[in-house]
Amino acid sequence: MAKSKKIFSGLIGVVMVLVSVLLPYKQASAFTVSPQDQEYVLAPGQSVTGEVEATNPKDAEGDFYYIAEVVPYSVSDDGKYTTNFEATDDHTDIVNWVTMSDEDESEEKEVHGVLKPGETEKAYYTITVPKDARGGGQYFAVRVKTDVDAAQKAENNDMVVIKEVIGIASLVYVEVSGDIVVKGEVTDNNIPSFFLTPPINASFVVKNYGNTHAKISYFLQVFPLFSDEEVYTTEEKMDTKYVLPGASRVITQSWNNTPSIGIFKVRQTVYYDSMDNEPSVTEKMVIVCPVWILFVIFFLIAALIIWIVMRVKARGKNKKSEKKSEE
Repeated sequence: MAKSKKIFSGLIGVVMVLVSVLLPYKQASAFTVSPQDQEYVLAPGQSVTGEVEATNPKDAEGDFYYIAEVVPYSVSDDGKYTTNFEATDDHTDIVNWVTMSDEDESEEKEVHGVLKPGETEKAYYTITVPKDARGGGQYFAVRVKTDVDAAQKAENNDMVVIKEVIGIASLVYVEVSGDIVVKGEVTDNNIPSFFLTPPINASFVVKNYGNTHAKISYFLQVFPLFSDEEVYTTEEKMDTKYVLPGASRVITQSWNNTPSIGIFKVRQTVYYDSMDNEPSVTEKMVIVCPVWILFVIFFLIAALIIWIVMRVKARGKNKKSEKKSEE
């Protein structure tokens, strides 16, 4: 009995340790840079000044020493749309047209600063488009990252600093006026017909053949199977994504509050570059059914088949018995 109590007490202790580890805990807020993206239409010879705001949250572990710098922005053309802040091409010439400052004057390619917990600072950039610039899309990013050298010096002076190497970027999309080619298509507008678990997901692929970025607008609608009354829609607050020239991008959207079981009519609508264009629309009947229900259905069907076979065999035996009795 005493041994059982010790074992039980030990188990209780283990459970309490696990609970203390697994219970939700308050995490520090993330360092942020805003806005996420900005868009301009500029003529050759025109200039514009924009800004990026960096914030070190109030509950940060320490001061954040940072560098804000101008870097090229491109993406891979393998369907994964992987961001690249190193590679250059015909659409990243703009990095040579941009200067930065922590004031309203543009002088350098990067600015340095330090943010204490709860502080926000702005970094300014100025784009000056050359007079002989060709028409089309040009792209860069203002990347805010950890100033490793400054952070190391501060740490050596017994200052509390954020040690992680952080790199966050604000993307800037610029269309230079001139010979603009807008050409692209929406392909593989796809809604799977069956889901074992929620949520319902829909996806599509966008291919941009033009020389400037395309802004894709899209929304999802969900209806009961035999009704046109929406149970879910994003039509009033359409999502948007950019697709760079020469790239393809897979975009997915979900109904996060999908019930665990049900049959629905799902419609996905996608506009390429403009709401004036004819949208790509696909609609399907979608079934959401957990695995255990499939097993139950399979069991019931199997049981029904076995019952029918047994009934047929029983009737056959009865007929044979009747014939023998008649003889």
